[in-house]
Amino acid sequence: MDSDSDGTTGDTVPPIDTERYTGTLRTGGTVVLGADRLVVDRGDGPVVIDLDDVVEVSLQDIDWFLAVMSAALVGFGLLSFDRSVLLGGAFAVAGTVSLALTYRKRYALRIQVTGRTDPLRCFPAEPQALLTELEAALAD
Repeated sequence: MDSDSDGTTGDTVPPIDTERYTGTLRTGGTVVLGADRLVVDRGDGPVVIDLDDVVEVSLQDIDWFLAVMSAALVGFGLLSFDRSVLLGGAFAVAGTVSLALTYRKRYALRIQVTGRTDPLRCFPAEPQALLTELEAALAD
């Protein structure tokens, strides 16, 4: 199978013979783990990763630093209402948006692959089940 340096392929991906795990992504799309590769399809083209190229797999919990900073920004905005409703409201809205985006990116499965500078991040609907199956596939 021909693939680019970033692990992506064209629109046609040969089917996986032995599926160990098939699931959906929270952001839309599917993830399929086979005996020798992982296919993550987010809708814009599948990313195919050979399991031999996987260096590290981890499950990233919520970014607590960013969550606390976002909550502090909301609090600062609410406390600033008496001085300036416009600026206080802007800070509160910015903190709320940041908190919502931080919560949305919780339980990101990070897969470090040789040849990629940034790890592949996906957001499976069942992150612990995929992590368990992926670690078992890497141990085989």
